[in-house]
Amino acid sequence: MTKTENHLQGKNIAVVGAGIIGACCAAHLTSCGAKVTVFDRAMPGMAGPSRGNAAHIAASAFFPLAAPGIILDALPMLLDARAPLKMPLGQWLKLMPWLVSFMLNANKSTYQRNVNALGEFNRSVHADTEQLYRLAGLSDHLQHDGALYVYESRGSLEKSHQEFATRQRFGFDCQPLSPEQIYELEPSLAKIFTGGYLIPQWMTVRDPQKIVGGLMDYCIRQGGQFLCENISGLSSSGHGVDIRFKNGNSAAFDQAIVAAGVGSKPLVKKQGQKKLLTAERGYNLTYTQPGIALKRAVMFADRGVVATRVDDGLRIGGWAELVADDIPANQGYFSRINDIARELFPALTTAEHYPWMGARPSTPDSLPVIERSEADHNIVYAFGHGHLGLTQGATTAKKVAQLLLPG
Repeated sequence: MTKTENHLQGKNIAVVGAGIIGACCAAHLTSCGAKVTVFDRAMPGMAGPSRGNAAHIAASAFFPLAAPGIILDALPMLLDARAPLKMPLGQWLKLMPWLVSFMLNANKSTYQRNVNALGEFNRSVHADTEQLYRLAGLSDHLQHDGALYVYESRGSLEKSHQEFATRQRFGFDCQPLSPEQIYELEPSLAKIFTGGYLIPQWMTVRDPQKIVGGLMDYCIRQGGQFLCENISGLSSSGHGVDIRFKNGNSAAFDQAIVAAGVGSKPLVKKQGQKKLLTAERGYNLTYTQPGIALKRAVMFADRGVVATRVDDGLRIGGWAELVADDIPANQGYFSRINDIARELFPALTTAEHYPWMGARPSTPDSLPVIERSEADHNIVYAFGHGHLGLTQGATTAKKVAQLLLPG
């Protein structure tokens, strides 16, 4: 028995949040012998970005959104309805603290430090994911087909070479491709690309919601439980941590994990802690009868969208809409994604599809918050993974288990 398993054996641990991060933590801690109770206002994986995201285990996608030059690029993108970065005008003032920090993180040296931190974090992602999914009986949900990055302009392709060299430095194989090689791999693509890269190690899942559900099922089979409750706060007590519910009730635990995505922010604030976190919303369409076959995930770098084959068909979308509040989805974005999808896949059948929008929890530096609470070391934070919740979930769970050790 490892030191972690020995310490967690029989511990009564609460996990606040039943998205991909909470589910990974619950499954891993249960495997270590802990008695885990997961709380969420919705059923596992049915709220937030876990339900209909792009389905990627994107370990080599460790480049922060706050990059050198992003400030100069941002305004033209915000004015372009088809660009990947969006921010409603009414949100600018509310987001100002986050935006100021974001701009500071776009400094060249800070950006490089953040790249190195995320690259190191993601080194073990594939091994950790495969280990946890095997434990939970989910290995057959993983697709090991690699991914393509494709570029429409020669200029954007040339600018990308340094990023792929950095991926190589962190152990991710990147193979340059000519247009002819791209079309040989994916014949359904429009003939508009000047080149690209193949990343063989990239993985996807068949359905991200089924992953969350499967991890929770494993937790429950091992003696854990899920309770549909709306959490109002966490506080220290003589015996550990009290979880308070909005209905006025409470429950006591030895330790607790806050893994509620964007919903973590008010819980942290009530502990007297301030974390810069905002919703970075993504949009996609899933075509249930696409009429074309995609063999692997494809990233369209110039459009800010990705395409993935999932159980339901072909999923296309992406973008980053920065918002501070739970405002309604912009329905016009779905029409624009549909137009882009037709351009990228000329033979795509678009008649049957369904939309999705999810609020990804985004930090200004793109680094997840995985740390003990300063208010109570029996409370551990695990949120802010942005686009990489599915990618970093298993690795986060192992780091959280270490943070639950004394010291």
